[in-house]
Amino acid sequence: MEALRSSDPAHIAGHRLLGRLGAGGMGVVYLARTPGGALVALKVLLAEYAEEPDFRERFRREVEVARRVDSPWAVPLVDADPDAEAPWLTTTFVPAPSLGEAVAAYGPLAEHGVRLLGARLAEALDAVHRVGLVHRDLKPGNVLIAHDGPRLIDFGIARAPQDTALTATGLVVGTPGYLSPEQAQDGGDGIGPASDVFSLGCVLAFAATGRAPFGSGPVDALLYRAVHDPADLDGVPSELLAVLERCLEKDPARRPDAGELARELVPEPAADGTPRDAETAEWLPEPVTRLIAERSAAALGLPDIEHTQVPSAASGASATPAPADSGPVEPGPADAVPAGSIPADGDPSEPDPHATSPSSQPQDTQPAGRRRFLLLAGGAAALAAGAGGTWWAVARDGESGDDSPAAASSGRPVHTVALHGDLSGPQRETGRAQERGLRLAVAEFNARGGAPFTVKVRAVDDGGDPTVAARLAAELSDDPAVLAVVGPTTDATAQTALAKYDAGLLPVVGVSPGATNLTYSGFRSFFHARLPDSVLPVFVGNYLRGTARSRKVGIVLDRPAGNYGTELGSSLSRSLTGVQQPSVPEVVSAMRRDFGNAVDSLLAADADSVFFAGLADRGASIAVTLRERSFQGARVSGPALLDGQFLTAAQEAAEGWVMVAPVIDATRKPEARKFAAAYRERFKEAPPRYAAEAYDVTGMLLTALSGLPAKSRTRANLLAAVRAAKYQGITKAFAFQKTGQLVIDGTGGFLWRVEQGDFVYGGPAPITV
Repeated sequence: MEALRSSDPAHIAGHRLLGRLGAGGMGVVYLARTPGGALVALKVLLAEYAEEPDFRERFRREVEVARRVDSPWAVPLVDADPDAEAPWLTTTFVPAPSLGEAVAAYGPLAEHGVRLLGARLAEALDAVHRVGLVHRDLKPGNVLIAHDGPRLIDFGIARAPQDTALTATGLVVGTPGYLSPEQAQDGGDGIGPASDVFSLGCVLAFAATGRAPFGSGPVDALLYRAVHDPADLDGVPSELLAVLERCLEKDPARRPDAGELARELVPEPAADGTPRDAETAEWLPEPVTRLIAERSAAALGLPDIEHTQVPSAASGASATPAPADSGPVEPGPADAVPAGSIPADGDPSEPDPHATSPSSQPQDTQPAGRRRFLLLAGGAAALAAGAGGTWWAVARDGESGDDSPAAASSGRPVHTVALHGDLSGPQRETGRAQERGLRLAVAEFNARGGAPFTVKVRAVDDGGDPTVAARLAAELSDDPAVLAVVGPTTDATAQTALAKYDAGLLPVVGVSPGATNLTYSGFRSFFHARLPDSVLPVFVGNYLRGTARSRKVGIVLDRPAGNYGTELGSSLSRSLTGVQQPSVPEVVSAMRRDFGNAVDSLLAADADSVFFAGLADRGASIAVTLRERSFQGARVSGPALLDGQFLTAAQEAAEGWVMVAPVIDATRKPEARKFAAAYRERFKEAPPRYAAEAYDVTGMLLTALSGLPAKSRTRANLLAAVRAAKYQGITKAFAFQKTGQLVIDGTGGFLWRVEQGDFVYGGPAPITV
């Protein structure tokens, strides 16, 4: 347990607060005493989220579900007020570790321990299912280990199978690694009790082996394995193997129901005839039993109400945490999340309400919703190293006029827009293109006679280094003159920088990062101004089925491409499955240096087109292999192949390849001709890719800022203005959902083709066949 902070209230709804059990982006969980003196875990929703109807409704749903579930193996609700200014609920406090914590610290459970764990969790699920609900997020972190058996917690996303009110189309709700195939594929629609049984099978496999049954790694890799790969059950006791295999059937109809499973898992009698169900002292390893005893003793030693009471004038009686504690807190090393991945067992937005030891249960302080909401485009219906740290506060390479001292001498107010990019590292061409596009938009704005203010540009270079990106984002956030940021350049730098920007509520618009989880990580100030990678395969599928007339698509998912490759490959597979288009998947290990076996397998399966979900260097390798096999079908890939490295390495084998990307050629798009001419005049070259996109979003930001009264030009008001408006740019229209995701209207994907050794723009990608 962590001590209360100076910003914490002393009481909430008559409950005396004793300490903090955890905190997340949406709220705080305290250890508290009721007016009668009982210990409870008290969860309170932060005021800023209480104002959002969707968050308040989710909290109200958690209260309603917890009231309906009646099982000795589910932590009971004690009291709640979801309609309070700061909604709160209390549950019985269980001084026990989670299953995830216990197994990580002391190893797997024995066979009879897994049986007892499974039987009682199945009983708890049966109680949930009997009242017409589905838990939807069963995982080791949501199972507490008490001396007499497990306790199921966290009903925040439980609901009836037919209820889709809290799930948007194409969103996956739950924890990757413990999701059923139907959750991974279909999001929230039609998920039934059998989904919980699959998740229970995953939990029991973890308890028996110490490993998640579908491994670890990027989110989409976990989702893909849940749908396509068998579970890893090596090490599961032979007596349990058959029942776990039934729980983990891909077809929901083949799984046992929770009641049947509870009966099947009842532990066998001991050698002396004593039912295992009675031997609770033996169901856990001795160190875990000792840990539970220590935590129970610590709970008994907590002061009572009289000893903890302080005068109200000194303590404050507000039931709402002060604003200083209402924003997301930057995670420390203990709970840091690697770029492009999500912990297989952990919910950054929902802290464990029963952790009592900071050393064994780190405080989780990730921004809200980091892993609950992940966009999965499932067909047309889903349309929805360098000089890091250098400040570039003045024009570079002769680029003057937009942020010079002369521009600020007009007597108008001065506001700063920053460019955060990779200006010297591996993606420097993209970063520099965005910087120049931004500078051109600012120069044109400042040249207007009636401009209500003058804009300065501040450009920072992270060199493609995520650590530097986070530091620079913190510096920009701390500069009150900076009202908006365009950038960062890459997925990795965005992953580390966005939490810093969010802490300062500094509006950030990204035009080149493509990772889907950037949008659904709960960052309040981020606008994702391009289609995420998981949506682009919708256009790919339409091109292959329509223009290319493909009968069977070979999908090559290249593991070294990480989350990018998995998003593209998995999304295309789902999209094609949704329209009953035959496809042949091939996954290529990072250990393989060539694609001969993969290509031969596709040809043997009669694939007449190939989609490569990978990066430029290995894209050249598969291009050469296909040419050596005299393959004549369509060869398609995503935006990563739109890179000079692909042309250089593939040479003649690159000819004819098609890329679907979220970027235009400003010299070939009629609406961008004026921009292209102005760019050429200023920078003495044609505008490169992503320059027009940066120009567009800078214009969008300045238009929104111009619409605000002088005294209202704040970061928060600019965020609200951008979110509420629609802006027509030269590349496309920009409008945003509450999550910061670009409104998906069927545009935003563009075709490129390699012709005579160069990339040639082909206009909008097809949205229909």
